[in-house]
Amino acid sequence: MKKDKLVVVFPIYNGEKTMLKSLECIAGQDYRDFRAIIVENRSTDTSLEIAQEFCRGDDRFEVVQNEEHLKVIDNFLKAIEIGSRRGEYFCLRACDDLSTPDYLSKLLNALEEDKSKLLATGSTKRVSPEGERIINPASEVLSFWDHVNSGDKLKGLWFPAEWFYGIYRSDGAPEILKERLPKLRSPWCVASYTVAEFVIRGLVVWVEGPKYIFFEGSASEKVYTAKSLFEKFRQRWDYTIGCYRVLEKMPPLPLSTRRRLFKMFWKDSGWKTRYRLRRHVRGRLKALFGH
Repeated sequence: MKKDKLVVVFPIYNGEKTMLKSLECIAGQDYRDFRAIIVENRSTDTSLEIAQEFCRGDDRFEVVQNEEHLKVIDNFLKAIEIGSRRGEYFCLRACDDLSTPDYLSKLLNALEEDKSKLLATGSTKRVSPEGERIINPASEVLSFWDHVNSGDKLKGLWFPAEWFYGIYRSDGAPEILKERLPKLRSPWCVASYTVAEFVIRGLVVWVEGPKYIFFEGSASEKVYTAKSLFEKFRQRWDYTIGCYRVLEKMPPLPLSTRRRLFKMFWKDSGWKTRYRLRRHVRGRLKALFGH
């Protein structure tokens, strides 16, 4: 079977409140020749009915319903499998996010022009009750390994987690995604964790202009963040080790540089997870001893 050029995959569970706008956003992209697949994860609301009705009005869209409800990571892995099997390129789309109309066209064009890259991304516009802000990557993130080899002091891998929803090349990217997604023991921060390998290995092309629009305030933080101090430490450790082991796929580095990068990855894990372990420890000590 001949592959489509681009497949957009929606892993959806209980998305009735927001999914219609997200589907309409993809339908209205200036790049028209795509295939969109809604992976419906046995929702308990009207997500399936909304998806089926939308597909009847646009034959570029179709629904695949899971035989049983899958855990969130397993559903994303299924979406990656479908997208990479059916498209030369694919992207994942959350059911509550949007993008500018040129998102697909500009990112796809960037990957077609640069065959060495596996992931194309744009800027992120985060929308909250306090307002909007545009997030672009730090300059050193786009040439991370060059800065490492030059001995530059790096503050961290500053990139938005929404890069996870960029466009991937089906030849090469799925192997990384399938390896990394199951590694963390929680879905919390798994997007940043997964993208980190693409960044470290220099496999990302960033495109100025198109934006992924993320609405802050979802329930994911409340659901997936660790509750105990031990769990918070373990998640940060898993994140750190997972990033550090990417160095095994890169040219050898001096021990001093590897130590420096380990410290950087540990620091990264703090602001990615938002777990400030020192603050928690001080709070525990104060509760125990009263000062």
